[in-house]
Amino acid sequence: MRIAILSILVIFMSCASAKNTFTSTEINNLIGTVASKNIEATFNWAQPTGLSNVRGFNKLLPPGSSANNINLIGNANFFRIKNDSIHIDLPYYGEQQMSTGYTSGSGIKFEGKASETSKVYNERKGAYIIAYSVQAKDENYEIMLTLYANNKSNLNVNSSHRSNISYNGDWKELKKTSK
Repeated sequence: MRIAILSILVIFMSCASAKNTFTSTEINNLIGTVASKNIEATFNWAQPTGLSNVRGFNKLLPPGSSANNINLIGNANFFRIKNDSIHIDLPYYGEQQMSTGYTSGSGIKFEGKASETSKVYNERKGAYIIAYSVQAKDENYEIMLTLYANNKSNLNVNSSHRSNISYNGDWKELKKTSK
């Protein structure tokens, strides 16, 4: 009995002591890239909220997807930061809260300057958390982009007209083009 309890304690302690360990090169790359303001995040998975009760919806999703985790591999999508502007083109899966009429653009699209930004480096997570408040043509977005030192990224989008959605993927530094 004592061995079983001791084994469980060791497992819990090893899980609690596991931390995100990043090399100084990875952290310096993250800090330098965020400072350069030339970043592109692309996403492999979308996690909409509020779709778990919709029957038959799974038949419309890409292979390997569920109502709570939608595979975006093969779908063009991006979140780009270029200097003081952001460019967003993301597919949207979720519930629309307000009627805005029929339009051809059903995804999340924006190009321009965000009205408010905040940027915080979380040393414990090895991540930058960048928040945007965006006023698009027909709706407002509260966006939180998290960039990790290992080039992984998370994006949370809260909309004034739609249910919330999150995206998981990767980020990279955009190469500067001469013009």
